[in-house]
Amino acid sequence: MIDRPTADSTDMTWALNRLTEEPGVVNALLFSTDGLVLAKSDTLPRDDADRAAAALCGVKSLQGDFGAFCGLPDQAGPLPMRHVVSDLKDFTVLLFAAGERTGIGVAVRGDSMSQEVALAITATLKMISGLRPVLEARERSATA
Repeated sequence: MIDRPTADSTDMTWALNRLTEEPGVVNALLFSTDGLVLAKSDTLPRDDADRAAAALCGVKSLQGDFGAFCGLPDQAGPLPMRHVVSDLKDFTVLLFAAGERTGIGVAVRGDSMSQEVALAITATLKMISGLRPVLEARERSATA
């Protein structure tokens, strides 16, 4: 049996810390869709990470109710989320689908139209693309 790295078994702190090196990025968090912290940037205290993971998970789950609003029939199922931008007064919170059952949250100083947010979006999408095999796998497979 070949053990494949998964988001549960691989420490992704280094990747999140790299995101915090982008201009304006305050914190980054990898979480499961059941609201658990899988990894966090070193700049984010654990208690804050736990609360943020639960909140981001809630925002991610809300997007599933937009199908009818977008004109899809009820039986079409939830729309797959790619990312959500929350433009707050002095910060922007970015929420990305990182895999089937994982998400990444990134807090950035500035409004959603700032250059810092554009750079953070690009850096996060590159990270997700490069780490997709690990981020997509949430459990070890029993078969090889």
